[in-house]
Amino acid sequence: MAENIRLLLCKTCGSMEELPDYEGDPRQDFLLDTLVKRHRNSDGSPHVAHPMLRVEKRHWDSPSTREEIIKRIRDSTGHTGFDPAFYDAKNTFQEDAMTCWQQHNRSITCSDWCTDKKRLTPDTAAERKAAGLPKYRSAKDIYLCHFCPVANAVRRAAHDKAA
Repeated sequence: MAENIRLLLCKTCGSMEELPDYEGDPRQDFLLDTLVKRHRNSDGSPHVAHPMLRVEKRHWDSPSTREEIIKRIRDSTGHTGFDPAFYDAKNTFQEDAMTCWQQHNRSITCSDWCTDKKRLTPDTAAERKAAGLPKYRSAKDIYLCHFCPVANAVRRAAHDKAA
């Protein structure tokens, strides 16, 4: 079976964001929830999105094929005349992780590795509190650290230290 990625297309801001594939319960898709909660107007109302697109990762990883995919998406969703670079896809989690890594002086000895403040969680704190539920936790927690460019080196260093 082919490995896929998903593309979140925002009609309001014209962005295209890449995120890993997910085929489980949509209520458990915390990465999508994290991206969607960033797409809000100043009054708090949500942006309008195109239907989610799924692309085979091997095609997406080929620069020439990626350009053609983006061109077709722009053409089919109504290119508004903005510079085509405006519509370039970005991998928000990788960009955020890269910024974090740079803030930590590009080290593999990270003091924030998989800490609570790096956990990516759904934006349900208010609803959980109103329902009398505890803070969100999952056995499948995903951290910004998992997208770090040195994630494997940090895991290996932590494993070697524990051994």
